[in-house]
Amino acid sequence: MNPLGESSSDLPIISPPNMLPVQVVLREEVAPEVITLSLAMPGSEQAPSPYLPGQFVTLAIPTPRQMIHRAYSLIGNGDPHQPWQITVKRLQQGTVSSYLYDVVEPGTLLYASLPRGTFTLPADLPPGSLLVFVAVGSGITPIMGMLSALALLPAARRPQVRLHYASRSPNEIIFRHDLRKLDPREQWLRQWHYLSSDGNRLTPEAVVAKVGALTPRAHWYMCGPDTLKRDLQGLLEEYGVPDEQIHAEIFVSQAARAGSASGRVGSGALAGAKGSLKLSVQETGAALNASPNETLLEALERQGYRPEFSCRAGACGACKLRVLSGQVSPVGEALSAAEKRAGYVLSCVARPQGDVTIASGGRAPAGDVQAVAVPGSGAARSRRDTITRLRAATVLAVGGLVFGAWTLTNHMPASLVTASSSNAGAPTSAPTDGPTATLQPGTTAQPTQAPTPKPTLPPGTTATPTKVPAPTATPRPGSTATPVPTNTPKPPTPTPKPPKPTATSKPS
Repeated sequence: MNPLGESSSDLPIISPPNMLPVQVVLREEVAPEVITLSLAMPGSEQAPSPYLPGQFVTLAIPTPRQMIHRAYSLIGNGDPHQPWQITVKRLQQGTVSSYLYDVVEPGTLLYASLPRGTFTLPADLPPGSLLVFVAVGSGITPIMGMLSALALLPAARRPQVRLHYASRSPNEIIFRHDLRKLDPREQWLRQWHYLSSDGNRLTPEAVVAKVGALTPRAHWYMCGPDTLKRDLQGLLEEYGVPDEQIHAEIFVSQAARAGSASGRVGSGALAGAKGSLKLSVQETGAALNASPNETLLEALERQGYRPEFSCRAGACGACKLRVLSGQVSPVGEALSAAEKRAGYVLSCVARPQGDVTIASGGRAPAGDVQAVAVPGSGAARSRRDTITRLRAATVLAVGGLVFGAWTLTNHMPASLVTASSSNAGAPTSAPTDGPTATLQPGTTAQPTQAPTPKPTLPPGTTATPTKVPAPTATPRPGSTATPVPTNTPKPPTPTPKPPKPTATSKPS
């Protein structure tokens, strides 16, 4: 039975925002109620886009009521010629995991984001480096991708690696056989497995004790529940491990996801927050309404904003935004200590505890979305100044278009048009008997030849009028419209005017 009440044929033709269609090309069962899905560009065996080992993608699953998002780590070694691979463990009452496990099969179309995340290998791995990976349950998935990439390195460039992995029982060790094949003789990879069924639990103290004196110089990677990240990171700080050597990614329990999806929060989180609250966006000068029962992300989306997000579960950090004033709870754990000090929070889990001001809400709404400017605010003044500058720029642009259209029309006599066309690229000489055009402000004069002196007529002699050919308009390249002649501008000085021609031929 499909827990989402739909099949892949019911998917919308147009991908959701920031998503691309992917097709399942292979389904493998790798452990009890754990499957690996291979995703490729529709109709191919190629990865939908390049990625780094350890990054993740977010799947968007449309349902009759809403779009559900779930983030899954890529377990591959980063080869862009091979499909993406994600590993999914079926959870009790897990709507999306049950759908992927029970319904999805080769040929099924899904929607996924581009790969993202900074839980990746260091850019520089000098010889003798030490990497320590700590994982619990399905937290092994991003680490598996990095281990697979390290296995492909030449032996001289490969670092020393330590893996500490906690599972419930031997049968529930995800990638059990694949991990064993990576380095059977333990030349570069040593593994410790902690099984709760045997009473052998993984603790930060036990892990650090096995690393010993090498703890401060190792790069540490941890992926598991928030308690593991908090406890192990605190212990590493006591040992003097620099922040840039600590890499963490957390996964959110199904209960936490359910609470986030339904809008339920603990009673303590709502202390002091009642009724409708004000959510001010400094960037646009808007004052939005928010509820203490919804996240900042939900409040922004409800009123037309399009902020960045990915997992919508507080695990990836893609939705972070900066709070300038007010309080939210929780701020989110997938943030560094420096980001928290700077006021950043995860909008997908953070709920307002009163009136809140944020720096930006992402892409601002258009049309008739209700967004009220805050009177007298710096953002409102900045917006008015921007509008004024845009209006001025529009006037200048229209003037430029008019002047550009004038210059595209050839005002020279037809006899000179032919001559100038044979000397394309050379400076054009101005007509010797034509008027001098007045330059527009800000334009640059083109090089011209000195005018030829006119003969002086004896007193009382009248010059014979010469029939001047009508100007020939030069159409724009690619234009099929009939050109319209433009009148030659009159001379700026009151010099004697030649008599008007008696007949003027129309341009062909």
